[in-house]
Amino acid sequence: MKALWHFWIALEFGLVTGAVPLAAPSWDGPPENQNAGVFWHWHWYKRGLTNGNPAYDRRFRVNAPETSLHPTFGRRVEARENGMMQIEMNEDLFLLSAAEFYCEAWGGHPGTANKRIVVNGRAQYSLPRVGTEKGHCTYFYPNVPLTLSDLVNGYNAIQFAIDKGSAFWGHMLIDNAAIRVALTNDHPYITTLGLGEFTATVRTRVLPGHRGYELELLVPQKYQDAIATVDFQGWYEGYDENGNLQSRDWHGFTKNRLPMATLGVVHSPPFSLIWNTELLPAQRNVAVRAAVRFKADTNLVFSTAATTGLVLEHAPGTKVAFLVPRDLPVPFWSRAGELKTCQIDMDLAPECIEAAELHVVTWTGGAGATKEYFKFNEVHYPVAEGERHELIYNRLPVNPRTLKRGSNKIELLSTTDHHGIEVMLPGPALAIRYRTH
Repeated sequence: MKALWHFWIALEFGLVTGAVPLAAPSWDGPPENQNAGVFWHWHWYKRGLTNGNPAYDRRFRVNAPETSLHPTFGRRVEARENGMMQIEMNEDLFLLSAAEFYCEAWGGHPGTANKRIVVNGRAQYSLPRVGTEKGHCTYFYPNVPLTLSDLVNGYNAIQFAIDKGSAFWGHMLIDNAAIRVALTNDHPYITTLGLGEFTATVRTRVLPGHRGYELELLVPQKYQDAIATVDFQGWYEGYDENGNLQSRDWHGFTKNRLPMATLGVVHSPPFSLIWNTELLPAQRNVAVRAAVRFKADTNLVFSTAATTGLVLEHAPGTKVAFLVPRDLPVPFWSRAGELKTCQIDMDLAPECIEAAELHVVTWTGGAGATKEYFKFNEVHYPVAEGERHELIYNRLPVNPRTLKRGSNKIELLSTTDHHGIEVMLPGPALAIRYRTH
């Protein structure tokens, strides 16, 4: 009680900034903290004047202060964007147990620094640093816990701000943003939708031959018709596709508000799928969960408790490894004919490799006249098709015969005069399954 009293005194006098209630639910918390199902209600940012969000450009842009009077960029339409968004959230704050800010964000021009938001003019929250400040190309999905008293029942003003840092133009993009709130168990909205007694868990079954797991959502029969989708998610050591600099976490992200790079999404009973783990390293303490969305409101999500204690194993004499470049370019960005290269070292004979897979996250700014813009040992891989300035996560099979013992070269080349192609952190990685004898 004494510690709790000190916490509330600190909060009252402004000594705690951006704090969250003790034991508050957390969307991306580790499995040991995901021991009960939680209803989350997502409130997404909506573009347009009728939603309280006027705009000059088709995308939400954030600029450093120097942009307004920059001799080159100051008169561009992007410079007119003020970084302010309003998110309508009609919620009784007394019936919430946690709140978080989330967004899909292009990290900006390499060198852009000190990304942050101010909520309703009440408190400032820093967005996590994921490598942009050090000159890398990044895309990220921050989960920022918010103090409930910083929110209002209605339109919440989110003011973005950034610093120029070492960039030529301090600039970033927000493709989508949301405030998600955890509802109390007896929340009347849940009862109104007939979900007052809803519960669900994920059951796992080991597949023969060390291939992985079958995952199934266990849910009472009476609720099956109410479910729109089930998104299975995994906590494991693997490729950092969401760019948060953590290879062991809940994998996946959203693109255009829809789940991507998770274990898979199913749309109808029996709500089950196969999780193939043959190209993941052997490991223990793996966990899975499911995000259940409902037909009555697809922005209402039930996150199940984590099913823990899973083990990933391989057949005797077989191992899996992730190989990464030893010389990742900073930034890994090609335009105007500037060739960027890196090397992946492999101390292994190619004939020992049973399977290989390339992981890479890119930003499609266009390849110009270059046809084979991304090559791995002279083999082209279509990792950044088009020029829509969007993120693409690729998992592409690699023929082991094209690999070499020693140095394996990756080349990126775009001849466009405009943006070009970016390879996002953590950069490319090669997953290989190989025989040890």
